[in-house]
Amino acid sequence: MSFLDHLEELRRRIIISLIAIVICILISLWFRDQAVEIIRRPADIPLNAQLANWIDRSVGSDGSFMAFLSIVLRARAVSTVQLNKPGPSEAIMAFLKIAVTFGVLLASPIVLYQVWAFVFPALTQQERKFALPLFLTIVFFFLVGAVFAYFIVLPVVVQFAAGLFANVGVGNLWSIDRYVGFATGMILAFGVAFELPIVMAFLSRIGIINAHGFRERQRYAVMFIFVAAALLTPADLLSMLLMAIPLILLYQLGIFLAFLAEQEPESYA
Repeated sequence: MSFLDHLEELRRRIIISLIAIVICILISLWFRDQAVEIIRRPADIPLNAQLANWIDRSVGSDGSFMAFLSIVLRARAVSTVQLNKPGPSEAIMAFLKIAVTFGVLLASPIVLYQVWAFVFPALTQQERKFALPLFLTIVFFFLVGAVFAYFIVLPVVVQFAAGLFANVGVGNLWSIDRYVGFATGMILAFGVAFELPIVMAFLSRIGIINAHGFRERQRYAVMFIFVAAALLTPADLLSMLLMAIPLILLYQLGIFLAFLAEQEPESYA
């Protein structure tokens, strides 16, 4: 293909992706109430209550220690968050954020396929053997980060924020626009942050820094992780630790992947 043919192919892929995103956004507008239920679940069901529900489904409530633990967890799960619409602009902004967020998520398989279909023909035979596993690994780590944020981090942070100043009679009447922006931003931040091992393996593969170099710079990396966690999460210690600790573990995984990435393919034969 000539350069102009490549541009035409790129334009076609972009148009298909945009059409898919617009259609999925319109679908999300139709199911906006269900989308709101999904996005507010971390505020309605704290992590303690989720653990208690899991214990009840797994071992039941037969008077055992686990059943007692379930009761204790449920007693501590006191979430009194109420989402409200302070004005028409906040309601409209929340409406649009929810529609765009869920629309992009629904369209992401189509968009990713368009990216893959455009890039794949340009790869060599050797590169094609690694391209699909790498692509699936990137998607996997992003999804793990997003799921971790949704089911673990958000319920803990929301419950922590809801409990602040509760003893002095301060309620939790939160703007739905700000809450939606906070929740979606947190999920996206964790999804991106969990790509750390892939980035480390890539840097090692292209020769910028190897596994030994990552190992030598662990202290600086931990310091950077805490700074990044403080910037990417709300200004409280709990949410910062919930991001920093998994990232430190992922850094160790990244060292291992970097070691594998710098090996020559012939060494695996």
